[in-house]
Amino acid sequence: MMYVSVRGRIWLEAEAANMVESVGNYVKHRRVPVVIREKNGNFLTFFVPSISGESVAHSYQSVLAETLEKVGEKVCKYCDKGIFLKSTNKDVYKEVTGNDPPKTGKKGSENVKAAREIEENIVKNCAVEDIGGFLFAENPNVKRTSTFSTGYMIPVKESLSMTSIDPELHSRYALGTKFVNMGEESSTSGQMIYYVEISSALFSFSFDLDTTFIGKYTFNVEDYGKEIVPEDNIKLRINASLDALEKFLLNFPVGAKRTRFNPSEIRWDSIGIAVSGDVWTMPSSFTEDYLERAKIKNEKLSYNTKIYAYAEIAENKESKEETIITYLKTPEDAITSAINDAKGRVK
Repeated sequence: MMYVSVRGRIWLEAEAANMVESVGNYVKHRRVPVVIREKNGNFLTFFVPSISGESVAHSYQSVLAETLEKVGEKVCKYCDKGIFLKSTNKDVYKEVTGNDPPKTGKKGSENVKAAREIEENIVKNCAVEDIGGFLFAENPNVKRTSTFSTGYMIPVKESLSMTSIDPELHSRYALGTKFVNMGEESSTSGQMIYYVEISSALFSFSFDLDTTFIGKYTFNVEDYGKEIVPEDNIKLRINASLDALEKFLLNFPVGAKRTRFNPSEIRWDSIGIAVSGDVWTMPSSFTEDYLERAKIKNEKLSYNTKIYAYAEIAENKESKEETIITYLKTPEDAITSAINDAKGRVK
């Protein structure tokens, strides 16, 4: 088993990474309520811009699909295009596997056998659904939990009171062309005005990857943990999931509307990546002491856990290795060092 846990803080300036709905010509940014306790014990609620875990997961799986295909692993035609239907029903299942779903019967054993076949066929035919999970929502229901976990990105605690969302005016201009009637009685406008909500903040980030059950059965108790694909293919898929995570963290391709609303700055303020032999999660980066808390946690509990970190503070500008945590000069150094460690543990 090998477990990778990532926590970090990333600057996203003038971003529209997760738009939630359009109301007329007004496009709203996703926002969530965040409750904090002040030093005097009182509680405050802030409504802040956020980026959903679904948005993060979609971006990672898009990179993952590309990486898996490069190493020769099967990816279905939908995941290949960034459309993650995940074998939801029998029609999608047939297109993914090339076969109709197995028939169920009145006996429980027959349904168990059908469920085993469904999981097996999907995992063999789409490595993205192996790693990212799926839900076959027909009879029998078959669920495969994603091997990676992520969640909402929200502004860090100390920046909540300074975080803002502002609607920006935009227009599309077509006057002077033959496509617009410029007569007085025209109902066709030559100028379209719309508003997009823009945010700037230092966002928290989380991502965990558990390689234990990649390429293995997870749904039926009798087959739990047994291999579905050969060991060599499992290694390929694990390494691809790590390569995809490295590329994802280095480029951070999260969010929609990036063709016109690419953040003016995307930069890791700090990041910590733990590589372990068992489940070991980094503390939340919502508060600024998360790397210190990770060090304390690792002193008390470790599964051959190694932490690679970067922090944009003066005392950590020089690389230095401690017995508990290794600080690197740049976030790129921390990311690549952690991924290389993780890949070296794949057996």
